[in-house]
Amino acid sequence: MQNFSNTNIQDEYFSNLDFALQSIEKLMLTNCTFRGCHLTETILTACLIENCRFINCDLSLMKMPQTHFHETSFKDCRMLGINWCMADWEARSLITKKRVGFENCLLDHSIFSGLDLSETQFIKCKAHHLDFEGANLTKAVFRQSDLEGTLFLKCDLSEADFYGAVNYSIDASQNKLHKTRFSLPEAVSLLHALDILLEDAD
Repeated sequence: MQNFSNTNIQDEYFSNLDFALQSIEKLMLTNCTFRGCHLTETILTACLIENCRFINCDLSLMKMPQTHFHETSFKDCRMLGINWCMADWEARSLITKKRVGFENCLLDHSIFSGLDLSETQFIKCKAHHLDFEGANLTKAVFRQSDLEGTLFLKCDLSEADFYGAVNYSIDASQNKLHKTRFSLPEAVSLLHALDILLEDAD
């Protein structure tokens, strides 16, 4: 079990450490890398995580009340059942709003409803049964992600990129689509919510 004795940590590398079930408050992490670490059911309260990288970590059921993320990436991580709405999503900079990005992560049963996720990347992720209701997903990237059972309702998907994504169900009448990028054959699913008849040509 690793404990943080310093509330302001910069440029540190953490490998194969166990932070599971810890309750951590008001910690500032800058330019840090976590590789192979366990943070399952960890509680991060009022922390600042900036320019950090989480690689091959397990963060399932992690809670982050009032914690602010900035330019933080997650790669090859297991992140089941996280309620991201608990975090602090207020903009700290007028220059960039990018907070988090995900690549090849397991994100099932996580909640992102009502959040500003513009330009957020979900690349090659398994993202079953996520909740994006009311989220701002302008220019978000879902390339090659599996979105089975994920809820898109009252979302702004303008210029979002679903190229290579599979198993999504998006009702065009319930979401804003403008220059949203899809690829065939998966894009045919967009027609299922319309009151039309599809027939094969003879």
